[in-house]
Amino acid sequence: MKQILTIAFMLMGSVMFAQDTLCVMICLDEVINFNYETSKIINRFDHNGDYEIKVNEGEIMCLHFSDDKKRFRDVTTTFENGDHIHNTFNSEDNVIFSKEDWGNITIHISEARRRE
Repeated sequence: MKQILTIAFMLMGSVMFAQDTLCVMICLDEVINFNYETSKIINRFDHNGDYEIKVNEGEIMCLHFSDDKKRFRDVTTTFENGDHIHNTFNSEDNVIFSKEDWGNITIHISEARRRE
């Protein structure tokens, strides 16, 4: 009986803390969305210039920059209340994550540039 209760609580706990993880790879001329668990490509499309991603409450964004050359990208994260965070990242090969408790956010990614 104790084992059944332990298993039930473990299952409930794992479901309660489950979140969706969005995975996006930004390349110089392409955006690739893929499954975080299996790394299977969901879709890919050509893209140049700035790019914007919406992340809903409870979701985590795994953002992988893969420009294959030393480049820099500005990333601005805007929160529901209007606050924002602005960072500049090396986009040659870099992975960043959002936090689950950030609520609904918008992530704006600039076009790759050579100088920081």
